[in-house]
Amino acid sequence: MPTQSTIDRKNFVNNHLLFPLIVLVVILLCLEFTQLDVWLASHFYNPELKQWSYRDTWLTQAVLHKSGRYLVYAIGAGLILFCLTSWRSKSAFYGYRIHLTFLVVTSLAGPLFITYLKSHTHIYCPWDLALFGGNKPYIRLFDAVDNRLTVGHCFPSGHSGLGFTFVSLYFFFLLVKPEYKYRGLTVGLLAGFIFGINQEVRGAHFFSHDVFALAICWFSSLLLFMIFFRKSLK
Repeated sequence: MPTQSTIDRKNFVNNHLLFPLIVLVVILLCLEFTQLDVWLASHFYNPELKQWSYRDTWLTQAVLHKSGRYLVYAIGAGLILFCLTSWRSKSAFYGYRIHLTFLVVTSLAGPLFITYLKSHTHIYCPWDLALFGGNKPYIRLFDAVDNRLTVGHCFPSGHSGLGFTFVSLYFFFLLVKPEYKYRGLTVGLLAGFIFGINQEVRGAHFFSHDVFALAICWFSSLLLFMIFFRKSLK
């Protein structure tokens, strides 16, 4: 059975909502009002050849992008099946059914919200920008947008979001096995940043795209945790 424990609501909100929110705002403001995004991306673009040197390599495209995405899909499908079987009264994991349902819902919520935003924002991928041989303007989060521009389909980062969705493991273990919570968080951060850096190297995303994807996955997991387990917050 999962550990039955209560969590101090005030400390929980301070540590999991207010502090991360302050850090996020500071990082996004730094990225918004500096050229850090462009500076980082420029290291992987060859202006003489006008190409992203690592865009279509075997490791970046076939392994970390395509196969990485399919691996996450397979893990997600397995998790859903595992969750469904846990609802059988004879299941050895019957006592964890609510926790597993939470894990499934949070694993879907972050990527789905990212997908929605990608279809409505006018922020473009680095490889689409005139700065890097494309034909689109460089638009940041708070820049004015020409209504004639098409949707960018690039912000936030969908691929790193698939990795960052595993930060929900932190909240899952917070009640199930608290001593494992930072292991769960590490899994989510490593997966997200590996996917994110890979896409930055390819020219598919800026660093800020990945930061925003992490924020969405973290805060959606937090919100759902507070809904699912509100009785544990005292």
